[in-house]
Amino acid sequence: MFALPWTTRVRVPPGERPPIEVRRPAFDVPEDAPKYFFRGEKGVTALLYALSAVFPDGERMFIEAVRANQDGTSDPALRRAISAFVAQEAQHGRVHEAYNEYAKRRGFDVDPISAGVRRRTAAMKAHLPKVVRLAATAALEHYTALMAEVVLGDPRFADGVPEAHARLWRWHAAEEAEHKAVAFDLLAEVSGSTYVRLRSYAFTSVMFPTLTALHTLHLMSKDGTLTDPRAHLGLLRFLFVDPGLIPRLLPGWLDYLRPDFHPWDRDDRELLREFRAGLA
Repeated sequence: MFALPWTTRVRVPPGERPPIEVRRPAFDVPEDAPKYFFRGEKGVTALLYALSAVFPDGERMFIEAVRANQDGTSDPALRRAISAFVAQEAQHGRVHEAYNEYAKRRGFDVDPISAGVRRRTAAMKAHLPKVVRLAATAALEHYTALMAEVVLGDPRFADGVPEAHARLWRWHAAEEAEHKAVAFDLLAEVSGSTYVRLRSYAFTSVMFPTLTALHTLHLMSKDGTLTDPRAHLGLLRFLFVDPGLIPRLLPGWLDYLRPDFHPWDRDDRELLREFRAGLA
């Protein structure tokens, strides 16, 4: 009932899941690309830069949470997946640091957003048990995996977007899809508590969209587009109509609430095959 067109509800067995491949793409977004790179939409461009602004320190938080708990598993396959997860996330952080510097050169004030992420992740490390940080990581990884399905599965995401921008977002999306189960599987081994998993999911389900909205409005304010009705209408159209990010995410958001849920109940293999074919 809730499956998206490009996913199934049949769990992909471990031996049939795509490999977690560490790639090292060059940051090659040209300086003369349009400032509002998403079809000229000011609000959508701010949203995407707002997401990018949280990635470097967010990815470091994910790495720390997984490493802090990795002694809780003796499964050699999971330990190999953890190593690949860490390598991918570290590379995401490096590339998005360069992307954020690019955003700053285009007039987007991302530094306060990144600083806020650093403060929050430091507070989490200081005050929350390591299993709770891992549960938050698993929850946020589910969000990024769901967004990856839209980026990879709906060609409208790249329509009218300069190739370099589209390529960067598709690369990140593909790797999020590849490693989407690593934190979840580790959490299942070190905790196995549905309550712990869903408690963190409830918290992130409030904080992630709230902070993303505030970050987007901050960038629009500093860019001088906060009072532009067209910017807001374009953002609402992106979120609810074309490609309709929120309606697309809702079925997957509900999936996570199932007691027997696993990230590979959502079969992204065809999307990843198409991504790799595009690289070739």
